[in-house]
Amino acid sequence: MTSHPNPPPASINFVWQPHRNYAYIQEQIFGLIEDCLPSGTVVHTVGDAVDGALSLSLFIRQSREEIAATPADIVMAHGIADKRYFFIVGSDGLPLVNSCKYVFVPGDWHVNRLVEGRFRRNPKYQLTLQDSQIRKVGWLRLDPMIAKSKTNPAKSHRKLKVLWAPTHNTISSTKSDSELSPSSFPAFKKHLPWIYLKYQSEVSLHPRNRGTKTPTTEKLIACDVVISDFGTMVFESWALGKPVIFPRWCIDVKTLMERNPLSAEAYIYRNRIGLHPETPKEMHRMLRDIDRMRIEDPNFDSRGPGVAEFIDHYIDPAERGFDANRTARELISILSEVS
Repeated sequence: MTSHPNPPPASINFVWQPHRNYAYIQEQIFGLIEDCLPSGTVVHTVGDAVDGALSLSLFIRQSREEIAATPADIVMAHGIADKRYFFIVGSDGLPLVNSCKYVFVPGDWHVNRLVEGRFRRNPKYQLTLQDSQIRKVGWLRLDPMIAKSKTNPAKSHRKLKVLWAPTHNTISSTKSDSELSPSSFPAFKKHLPWIYLKYQSEVSLHPRNRGTKTPTTEKLIACDVVISDFGTMVFESWALGKPVIFPRWCIDVKTLMERNPLSAEAYIYRNRIGLHPETPKEMHRMLRDIDRMRIEDPNFDSRGPGVAEFIDHYIDPAERGFDANRTARELISILSEVS
């Protein structure tokens, strides 16, 4: 492991974006990294650069106006779902990521996506990032969850704890709950009474769909199985060893796969990575099997087909549980390269 000298004071700028729904996420991520850096290294700004400092943002779109802020040197997405996030285009019709000097990604899936983006025929989606600009750093939000899971292991004698954690819905609030969207919210709501009756249960809606904006960390740590659709929660759950159930009858799977056909989410649904019930009855059977196996064999992997291989490709496992430190080291490494 390469050793680098301590960075000078105020040499790293954490660029906050004024997003109410993501304020706590920014606080959590920036806090985890700053704890791994020497005191005084970091300054904080809202939407702008600092002369002489290396700037890091958690959003590809630097401001809502796209003209008010100096682009950050480094972008590390605030979540790790694919959703073709790094292919978002600006007002000029070109990918916003091309203005970044570096991009931090969780693992090989995103590395391959960004490299493949250089060979798109359509200039609208053609990326210009070179290999040296793409840095794998794992996913630091897993660090505190892994640490807490080790100190508070699950007890197999209690009732199965089920967490429904959908990503934000993408249909108008004027439509009915029966209309499907790529999210399981709101269509899955009508199935909650059965879950409440049979198991311990929790609900954690996406910050866009609830008043409290705090991350779902504690609920995810405590649960045994997650019901979700296509957000960051899917990948975090799998990395923690928890099975994820995708209630396909409550999700507009066709739109999800066709809207972003090269995304990780489309790949998961197309290849049925994990647990994909087509009916409530099939989901009930899956939950019973998970509940039985956690008691009979606590080491049994209930996540379903293909998950073990996929998640280690998606989130690099080399330093899992210590990725905040890995991210901090990468920042210091870039500082030494550009100084």
